[in-house]
Amino acid sequence: MTELEQPAATADAPVTLPFSVQFDVASEIAGRTYRVFVFQPLLPAPSTGYPVVTMSDGNMNFPMAMVMAAMFQQTAPALMVAVGYPTANPLELSALRCRDLTPPTPLENIIITPGQPPAIAENYGGGEAFLRFLTEELRPLIAARWSVDPTKQTLYGYSLGGLFVLNALFDAPGAFSAYVAGSPSIWWNERAVATRVADFRRRVEAGEAKPRVLVTIGALEQEPGKTHAPGMTAEEVAALIAKGRMVDNAREIAGELAAIAGPPGYEARFHEFGGEDHLTAMAGTLARALDFALRP
Repeated sequence: MTELEQPAATADAPVTLPFSVQFDVASEIAGRTYRVFVFQPLLPAPSTGYPVVTMSDGNMNFPMAMVMAAMFQQTAPALMVAVGYPTANPLELSALRCRDLTPPTPLENIIITPGQPPAIAENYGGGEAFLRFLTEELRPLIAARWSVDPTKQTLYGYSLGGLFVLNALFDAPGAFSAYVAGSPSIWWNERAVATRVADFRRRVEAGEAKPRVLVTIGALEQEPGKTHAPGMTAEEVAALIAKGRMVDNAREIAGELAAIAGPPGYEARFHEFGGEDHLTAMAGTLARALDFALRP
């Protein structure tokens, strides 16, 4: 059996997630179809409507997000809206997410690890269209089906999704009330996203927007000990991690955001998970994101 082959189907019933629905949405803006997963709280919506947490990488993130949201609903019921794709093929998921979560990028600046297909332009640079899909097409659909609070909208992403959140913050700082960038891939395109802080600072200090921002990182994300990349030697992995500067980049951009003197309501926080790497920090980041969004 190859790593992409699926085991033979059995007569057992598939697992279903409680309190949840999924549906597909064809986006005219992005030109592709998304699979949307939604957690519906059992408790009724507040008079102002449910807060909404929107996240990328829904195929992977939603099961864990659903469990966390079910726990939080006791005191802070909220809709969890995770956006993924109508496929279970890991290679397809990887290509689809790379386009939606990245800004326009010169092909020569795209790092391809062994075993991955070569970079082609159509697989990258769709972040702006994806953000427009979330705010212009998906948001009205969600508001038409559920009672939502338009003033409590959070955007969450992890890894490349964290990069997307930072670019969304800089492109449209008023589109969401809170932005959570978990272990963001700031290294992408020679750290181009980091050069955007100065313009964001001017906009916030001018009072154009007052978002709440959380940046997280695992303290071991620059340690090569637990990182494995098929087809790469230990030395190559260490060089790639050193170039990525995951921890340093996150600390630096979070510090710059926290130093901005924004209007009342603006804030930027940073959380470093001790003893966690890029894989193990994911669960803690999601819990911290919900706490930040729902219990500020």
